[in-house]
Formats: sequence, C-alpha cells, structure tokens
Amino acid sequence: MTDTGAMHPHDGWWDTLSAPVQDLIDELLCTGRMIAAIVLLRGDDGLRPRPALYEAQDLLAERRAELDRQGRLPPEPPPLTTEQLLEKVVATTAPVAAIEALWDGDSQGWFVELAAIVRRPGPNHDRFDAVTLTALRRGGDIRLFNGQVPPWPEAHRATEQGRALAQHLGVPFHFTSPDTPDIDLPRWWDTQPT
Repeated sequence: MTDTGAMHPHDGWWDTLSAPVQDLIDELLCTGRMIAAIVLLRGDDGLRPRPALYEAQDLLAERRAELDRQGRLPPEPPPLTTEQLLEKVVATTAPVAAIEALWDGDSQGWFVELAAIVRRPGPNHDRFDAVTLTALRRGGDIRLFNGQVPPWPEAHRATEQGRALAQHLGVPFHFTSPDTPDIDLPRWWDTQPT
C-alpha cells in the first residue's frame, strides 16, 4: 500500500481474498465477465480499503494478464476474413452507402468496430444506419502502459479490410482517427450534405 491507501497490483491484495472469492473472480475473468468481477471485488469484505471503481478495474486487468500468462484464458477467436465480412455485407437488405471504422471501448479497453453504413433511417441518423460487421481488438488497455501501442494493430486491420470491402462495393471508406482512439469523432454520415 502507498501512503494514500491505494492498492497496486504487486501489493499482495490478491492474497487477502478468500480462496472461494479468488476462484470466482478467476472464473469471471476467464469468461470475459470483467464487470461482474469488479462488482465482486469491490463488494468483498477482505479488502480494506475497498478499491475504487477504476482501481478495481486496474487490479483485475493485472489479474487477467496473469491468467493469460498462465495459459488459463481461452484463445480469442480469429478475426473474420475479408471474404467473411463481404458475405455479411452482401446479406444486408438495405443499400450500402459506405464502410466505416470507428473506435469504441469497454471495461477491457479500446477496440475498432467495422460497420456497413446503409441507406435507411437508424437510431442515430434520419437517413442512415450502421450494420456492425465485426469488432477488432488485440488486447486490453494494459498495452498503453507497457508501450505496445501505438501503433494499434486493430486499426491497421480495420483499415485494410474496410478499404477492401469499400473498393469491392464501389463505396467510400471512412475512418476519422486510425492512429488515436477517440469516441467523440464525426461519423461518415456527418460528412454528407443534408
């Protein structure tokens, strides 16, 4: 522990948890249920002081990395091929106006969503809708701290596949910020005349 009382991954916090709680947290992390693991960790009476939300997330990200080093995490499924993505695009019933890559994030970190923008009203625009084709992730945000990113391999793959899909369909490809994750960026439909 530091003077502020904050916990750090190497402070031995894991050993203060009961064996059943450790087992349950490991099971949750191995099945990708980070939020449930955070709730369990923050609610456990074994930790004093109780970790704040982001602190719990950081502690569990370290634990998940340890499980990965031990080979206990299931392998991530391989990303879809460009041909598989094209099959998904062709299966859409609305006309495709563009292919778009955009950043998003969750409790494990940043990822890139690849979507077909179709001509039909959607929840975010009165003329266009987004049909998600895939989400690309190559690890959690721990990569930021150990210097693995940038560059972002998921952004590179989304750009390659998005351009190939757009070229095949004869529509534009849009990715506002391939080099820097950000969720508050203009979408393709924001660039279109009204």
